[in-house]
Amino acid sequence: MNNLDDLSCFVAVVRHQGFSAAARATRVEKTRLSRRVAALEQRLGVRLLQRSTRSVALTEAGARFYADSLKIVEAAQLALANVAQLRDEPAGLVRISCPQALAAADLSPILSAYLAAHPKVRVELEHGDTPPDLSGQQCDIALRSSLPAGSLSGLVVRELGGVRRQLLASRDFLDRHGRPGTPKELAMLDAVAAPGDVRDGLVHWRLLGAREHKTTVTLSPRLQSGDLPTQLAAAAHGLGIACLPAHAVKDQPGTSQLERVLPNWAVIDSPLYAIYPAQRGMLPSVRGLVACLLAQLPPLLAPPPEAGACAFAL
Repeated sequence: MNNLDDLSCFVAVVRHQGFSAAARATRVEKTRLSRRVAALEQRLGVRLLQRSTRSVALTEAGARFYADSLKIVEAAQLALANVAQLRDEPAGLVRISCPQALAAADLSPILSAYLAAHPKVRVELEHGDTPPDLSGQQCDIALRSSLPAGSLSGLVVRELGGVRRQLLASRDFLDRHGRPGTPKELAMLDAVAAPGDVRDGLVHWRLLGAREHKTTVTLSPRLQSGDLPTQLAAAAHGLGIACLPAHAVKDQPGTSQLERVLPNWAVIDSPLYAIYPAQRGMLPSVRGLVACLLAQLPPLLAPPPEAGACAFAL
């Protein structure tokens, strides 16, 4: 039996004014309580209790020791109760890492509804596309468009679906440079791109046409930014063609100035993954939010094609 258990036995005997009463209250055998208190006295080298056939009384050393022991036992009981509450009821801090565009467009309403339903939960939202630090406990849930390099041991990876994107440009830009009729004609135009689309100094977009025909187009990046509002504003001001999530831009300022480019071609969806630690030991606050994201995000990421097209109709 460990030291905390010995202290608990001693405190119980004093609190209930005897071994028999303490045994009834704690459901621990009287002989066991007596042995633990005796072992505690032997370890300390002082007598804590004066025993008689009918009662026990604290010695001077016992009274001092009881005051300190009571604080320790009550603090331990409170700590255990707090952890049990976290285990049984959603509460505490949940740290989420996700791309900024996703946070602005879809996460905000989902998180607001979850927090309203669970008032004891707090959320810390971090924007970024770098590999999440799930093992170092700096993040509980990460949403990413690509999987982190290295081992995924101890992590759960769930694909939420594809993020549908559209090629968009301002009418002024298209009036000046012409409206491309084929993917090849994009190569001569500037692009407003996310860093994840740029490799070896060029923007790479994969397109899907009629009869499942796939092609990859490359453009020169005029502006690179991981910030959706920045990309949207740059495209609206005529800096180039942007490839933006349809679900994220349809209600944003500036979309009225944009026009679909190559509307008969679809940008091949970018996958979005939810990455989080394995279920064992996961707190209800994290487990509940993961379930909420898995249920509510996929339908928002890929709206019907006609809805995206109408948002930017001429």
